[in-house]
Amino acid sequence: MKALHFGAGNIGRGFVGKTILDSGFNLIFSDINKNLIDIINHYQEYNIKLVGNNYEEIITVKNVSAVHSYDSNIANLISHADLITTSVGVSSLDEISKILARGIVLKIYSQNNKPLNIIACENKMMASSYLKKKVLEKISSIHYPYFKKYIGFVNCSIDVIIPTSFSIGKNKLCLVSENFKEWIVDSTQFKGEPPKIINMTLSSNLKYFIDRKFLTLNTGHAIAAYLGWTKKYKTIYETILDREIFQIVKNSMQESGLTLIKCYNVDENKHLSYINKILARFKNPYLLDKIERIARNPLQKLKKDERLIYPLLKAIKYNLPYSNLVKGISAAFFYKNKNDIESIKIFSLIKKYGIEQTIIKICDLNLNTKEVYSIILEYIFLLKKYSHGFLK
Repeated sequence: MKALHFGAGNIGRGFVGKTILDSGFNLIFSDINKNLIDIINHYQEYNIKLVGNNYEEIITVKNVSAVHSYDSNIANLISHADLITTSVGVSSLDEISKILARGIVLKIYSQNNKPLNIIACENKMMASSYLKKKVLEKISSIHYPYFKKYIGFVNCSIDVIIPTSFSIGKNKLCLVSENFKEWIVDSTQFKGEPPKIINMTLSSNLKYFIDRKFLTLNTGHAIAAYLGWTKKYKTIYETILDREIFQIVKNSMQESGLTLIKCYNVDENKHLSYINKILARFKNPYLLDKIERIARNPLQKLKKDERLIYPLLKAIKYNLPYSNLVKGISAAFFYKNKNDIESIKIFSLIKKYGIEQTIIKICDLNLNTKEVYSIILEYIFLLKKYSHGFLK
């Protein structure tokens, strides 16, 4: 079985690619970073250090190779693949869709009727459906019947924290990963038989698992990062040891959790246990999960359908508490990091239009609403308390 993975970064090498290789696939990584590709092809292996409380194990991933995403042979690799996965970042999916479209068209003209399944492992709800839409925009409608019959775009929820890399000699491919992993895919979206991949769970109720992860792990992670930045912490571990921030993060996940309980009729105690497991993962002292990594791209994270605003709107809709979610959202608007272009853009918008219009513009919210007013009040509080945030 042949597989192609776009994005040879931490998640690609540390989890998705490794899992596919462990499942017996012939996998090739694809990336736009020529230096990374050269290193992969030179060493053809790398180590992953799995860490947890009182646990450490080093494993070696072997027989790896890579190709540039714009290589002349990439369309041919796509046309012969049984499985394609991505972990390139949401902003790169449109570019990946162009590459996929060329490969799929070649597959069609080659009269290759073997099913191809594509799984976008990205921090976006229904990322594979989004990628499918982008690919369809780039191929002729005459190919739609083939596309519908043989090309599967399978949504998934993927959960693992792999924050750092390290070198062994000149091999810069090695990674540090938590000893926790979850990969849940929509069993109804495959074309043909689902591939047999270890540690990949098939589910016909994927929407719940996506929402659970997105509105718990991603919401809590982001809020911890933005609040941690206000106090000049460097890592999530440092941040979560701060009692004040810990309580806000925990409460915000409970607030978003109440929306899940309302929507999916989930057992409250079971979900609270899930929250506590995530908080324990944040407290892993061996991960060195940098705040800048989690806080990056705040424009994306502040969109209406994203991890901060989405649970807030759900909470307001169902008349549920949301004060801690608002604290995290206001901290995201307060975040200013000279190394993060999106944070600088938010700061510029606030300076030009004021906080109210900036919230409305970025989050696509309506004027004179409860949600906008509550964010403004909390933002003003942060401004008075932590004015140093604008000096970073």
